[in-house]
Amino acid sequence: MSASRESDRLAIVVDDVWETFRIYHERPGGLKERLAKLRRAHFTEFHALKGVSLKVAHGESVGLIGHNGSGKSTLLKVIAKILPADRGTVVTHGRLSTLLELGAGFHQDLSGRENIYLNGAILGLSRAQVDDQFDSIVDFAGVRDFIDTPVRNYSSGMYVRLGFAVAVHVEPDILVVDEVLSVGDSAFQEKSLARMRSFNQRGKTVVMVSHDLNAVSALCARTIVLDHGEIVFDGATEEALEVYRALMSGGPRPEAAGEEAGRTGSGQVRVREARLEAEGLAFGSSLPTGGKVRLVVDVEAVADVTVDGGLSVGINVRRPEVAPAVYETRTSWRGQYVAPPPPGAALTVTFDLDVALLAGHYEVDLLISNAESNAIHDRWLGAVSFDVDAPDFEYGVAPLAARVSIHNPDGVWPADSVPPPLSDGGPARHP
Repeated sequence: MSASRESDRLAIVVDDVWETFRIYHERPGGLKERLAKLRRAHFTEFHALKGVSLKVAHGESVGLIGHNGSGKSTLLKVIAKILPADRGTVVTHGRLSTLLELGAGFHQDLSGRENIYLNGAILGLSRAQVDDQFDSIVDFAGVRDFIDTPVRNYSSGMYVRLGFAVAVHVEPDILVVDEVLSVGDSAFQEKSLARMRSFNQRGKTVVMVSHDLNAVSALCARTIVLDHGEIVFDGATEEALEVYRALMSGGPRPEAAGEEAGRTGSGQVRVREARLEAEGLAFGSSLPTGGKVRLVVDVEAVADVTVDGGLSVGINVRRPEVAPAVYETRTSWRGQYVAPPPPGAALTVTFDLDVALLAGHYEVDLLISNAESNAIHDRWLGAVSFDVDAPDFEYGVAPLAARVSIHNPDGVWPADSVPPPLSDGGPARHP
């Protein structure tokens, strides 16, 4: 995919970001005291983030989980440009709204009403735009009876409800949310999750830090696990939760994700190469709706698994902003079992696919597993990707080929218009 096309579909790009804090071993004195003692304060450096890289597409909902001090909140602050990265770069595309700390951006002496307008202005809205959203914000937060009360008198739940309501009603392209939703009651948490799901369905991006694994599982198809400032897993939420639970129970830590990000398994059998082949398909070009494409998967045996039974090769086609899989199949499901090659040897599996899809960006995950035990040898998320072009008047995943007819015998077009013919939906009469 070309660089310009990739930038169009990416909401967030974090590249090799480091964030370092100083931990002082004594209380730093004033300038006069330091000059008098002619010595520097002693400190050690704490690396909160260590070379973190990730990409988030428009329409994705991504969870960030990890133990306390793993770097989750620091990463969110760097993405939101609240903290500058000491090394590396962060690029975001679109309006970004944040809810990172309880009451962040609120002035204690101003009322709820005044803080709504203040926060709206900070987020780039005009007064007229805030006027249009004001009642919806107040009703969502449930603070109408206290809207003219200084927010210093608000409870923690009222604080977070109002802050979240403002953040989501500015219609951001990217919403970045920290653990603050845990302060609200269960009804508000469910309402907030429903609002973030609606963002996802409308192609918006959500990045959320939470220790509530149920909330992460309900909202996020993709989850990133951090440990001591490094990404140790980036992939499907179900697997991410397993990695997180293993870490919290003292289990072994996975290798930090670098070039192999999104790839897990025993490694005994690996995908050596995967490629798409289609007539006229050049690098960076799109496939037409209704076309055909061939996915070629080259598989190599690293270890001897010839005594463990047959292999299964599977594919999962998905669109990042759509929760369920678009299409999934495995050779074992189809009764096509694959004899494992000896160590060092390879085999090729070919999938011929009809592109019965509408416009969008699609990614293909690959799976190599034992056909009997389902033990995973290699799961590669986003091994290949492709774009589909479709007519502008259709949206979704599957082209259902709607055939539209109109019966409107009493329709009247304005006198100054030129109506289409009756066969195309024009009126029977025209002034």
